[in-house]
Amino acid sequence: MHIWALFKKTALLMVVVSSFGCSSLMESRSYANPQTDFTFYTKVGLLPFKNMAEDRLAGEKLTEHFMTELLIAGELQVMDPGQFNAVVSQVVKSNVPVSTMNLSSEQLTRISEFAKVQGVFMGIVEDYKMIQLGGDQYPLISMTVKFIDAPTGTVVWQNTVSATGGPNLPIVSIGETFTLGALSQKICEKTVKDFYEKASAK
Repeated sequence: MHIWALFKKTALLMVVVSSFGCSSLMESRSYANPQTDFTFYTKVGLLPFKNMAEDRLAGEKLTEHFMTELLIAGELQVMDPGQFNAVVSQVVKSNVPVSTMNLSSEQLTRISEFAKVQGVFMGIVEDYKMIQLGGDQYPLISMTVKFIDAPTGTVVWQNTVSATGGPNLPIVSIGETFTLGALSQKICEKTVKDFYEKASAK
């Protein structure tokens, strides 16, 4: 009888865990232009994410994680960021950091023509910090990433996502994310996955 009760308790815990999953503390809203033919895009550029967070390296860190997830997905050829940024500086004729530039749609179109890419990813990091939850500290990240069609300069996909690395289950420490680095990887993985899901649905 004791063994049966233990089995039921374990089974119940497994059901609860599967119900929450690792994304239970991640909120995401996304848009995809219904007129877009995503098969048009084969080579793309990635602009450094603009940083609005307190951590001055937040944009750079999330750009790196996003680039990694794009490369892992492997469905698009992503131009080398150093080369792409050099093209941006050449077209705009400015020596300021690319991440601080406010590029117009016309400039993005010219940049894409020089770089020979069909689209450009760009993003803004709003939050990148540790917050207090109960007696522990957990990471908080929020950002918006968009994909721009190079010939027209229009937004064909956009995703706004916010994630907290707190415990997915109260009391029981299951599915927790304690570091900004680990949460960065998760949030970028989810964002890239959303892009491909929207693209494949068209």
